[in-house]
Amino acid sequence: MSFLMRDPVDYKPILDVTPVADVTKGEAAVVQDSFGFYFKAADSGDEVTFVIECRQVLATKKTGTGEEISSGEKLYYIVADDAVTSNDPGSGYGTTCYYCGTAIEDASASASTVLMDFDGTRYAEDV
Repeated sequence: MSFLMRDPVDYKPILDVTPVADVTKGEAAVVQDSFGFYFKAADSGDEVTFVIECRQVLATKKTGTGEEISSGEKLYYIVADDAVTSNDPGSGYGTTCYYCGTAIEDASASASTVLMDFDGTRYAEDV
């Protein structure tokens, strides 16, 4: 799991995305120049909804670094870790990392997830 929606009512999708390979629910990707995640699992060639904005997304948090995340901090998805962090990577936006939103709640250093407002529309922006 990378991203799971907690509020499936209030989200902005790109509809009818056709992945070239099998995808899993919550898998992160870039589609039509927007960073987001797949709404559900799909086989190659199937059409599936791709979420680019959503409030209340439970994201896999980078662990083992002693990193705590506070409510309101900006979050970045790090491709190599398949997880989010509040540590600004400083470079690689749009290739090795993506800005993806803000934390809604605090997450302790030992937490494996963080609740966030997801926004993949600004992924390549140095924020």
